[in-house]
Amino acid sequence: MFFQLKEAPKKTLDTYDKISELVRAILDFECPDHRANHHILYSANSKLESYREARDFYRRFDNPSTSIGQFSRDAYQLANQKYNQLYTIIRGYMHLSDEKQREHFNHHFRFSKEKIDAMYTLFSNKELHKQLQLEAAFYQCLKEDITPLLTQFE
Repeated sequence: MFFQLKEAPKKTLDTYDKISELVRAILDFECPDHRANHHILYSANSKLESYREARDFYRRFDNPSTSIGQFSRDAYQLANQKYNQLYTIIRGYMHLSDEKQREHFNHHFRFSKEKIDAMYTLFSNKELHKQLQLEAAFYQCLKEDITPLLTQFE
């Protein structure tokens, strides 16, 4: 008599699972100094505060007539962009943390399903990004693509 092992059914990931994992991965990448004894939101808000401080600092030295003033303007704009992106991602993480809203979010993202699937497939092959030293560029592009999807919550 032969025994057959039953394979455990594979859980298919829905859009909610995929976007939640992507948002969490972005937060983990943004906060490499995250400690296990802190919640990810603590580390992310600390990083957010550092972007806000940099933004406020460089804003004071904005002067288009000098090179250092133009540098300050560019630094201000970069800090402002990073602040806004991280703020949106944090808010999206907070919204997505409510498991009871799974059906609502799956319905909400139904028109972006293909885009989310493509992002998740690329994320699943993240070892290739590390080998090619494209990890930072990948996460920057991922933030740029996922941020507009998360702004629809508010």
